[in-house]
Parts: sequence; C-alpha cells; structure tokens
Amino acid sequence: MKLFKIFISFWLLIAAFFGVSLLFPREFKVDRSIIIDKPVYETFAYLNNIQNIAKLSPWDKKIDSTMSWFFSQNISGKNASYYFKGNLLGRGYLKIVDCVPNEKLETILKINNGELTSGSTFYFEAIGPDKTKLSWRDYKDVGYNPFHRYQIPSKTAQTELQFDEGLVKIKIAVMSN
Repeated sequence: MKLFKIFISFWLLIAAFFGVSLLFPREFKVDRSIIIDKPVYETFAYLNNIQNIAKLSPWDKKIDSTMSWFFSQNISGKNASYYFKGNLLGRGYLKIVDCVPNEKLETILKINNGELTSGSTFYFEAIGPDKTKLSWRDYKDVGYNPFHRYQIPSKTAQTELQFDEGLVKIKIAVMSN
C-alpha cells in the first residue's frame, strides 16, 4: 500500500507540474525600439550589410578566443550570411532571410545544426527627414512544453536587456558611420 501511495504521489506531482505550466504564456514576445539621428535609408543600409551585423554580435573573441568567421559572397540583402566556429560556442550562422528596403530586415540565427534557432526582425520607421525609429522584435510560440513555458518570464527579461544593449550598440555604430 505504501508503494502505491508513492506511485500516486509521483504522478500527481508530475500532473501538477504540467498543469501549472499551462498558466504560463505559450508565446515569447520582445519588442524594443530606439531613435537614431540618421535617415532611414542610412540606418537600413548599415544593418543590411552582414559584415556590420557581425561586428555588432555579442559572440566574438571576448567570449570565445578560438572564434573565427567568414562571410557569404553576397554581403547585403536577402541570403547574405556569416558563418562562425569556435570551441566554446560551436558552429553556426546568421542569415538575412527577408529584406524590404527601408522597412524591414529579418534574420535567423542557427547554432550547432539547429540545436539553437532564433529569429528576429528589425523594423525601420522614418521620423521626419533625419531620424529613424528602429524596432527590434522577436516572437516565438513555445507550444505546450512545460519546461519552455516556465522559462518564458526570465527569457523575456534577459532578451529585453540584450536587445536594449544591442540597440545602443547599433545606434553608436550607425551614428559614427
């Protein structure tokens, strides 16, 4: 009888874990913006160049001293890519998958044969003749996986911080270009 109670308790604990996870959202959304004192076409042109995106990447030799990367022949626009390899970070690439001049730039990042995949989109909005509102958005549906659902609040906060820091880096780079 005692073994039966342990068995039932175990399954009730599992059911509670899954049940509580349903109270968490299944969608991960991050939307951050910054104003850049440059026209939209200049801001877009800077980010449309995959070599400039690579310069802004947080994954560099400071994190992995063995890091190396190379670029596709096409360095701007749709399908422009950069590939990287490092002992700590592994292998991966970042690719521009969609590009609407002066409006939108969508990228996908894949690491270790798709073990980690992330996509994000930059939106460009003219604010007068010489200012750009640059928005960086990310959205994922994690489905019913309870482990991913429990991670959404911390993942959202972490990504918002990374996007805010990244947007400041982008603004500084565009302004000094």
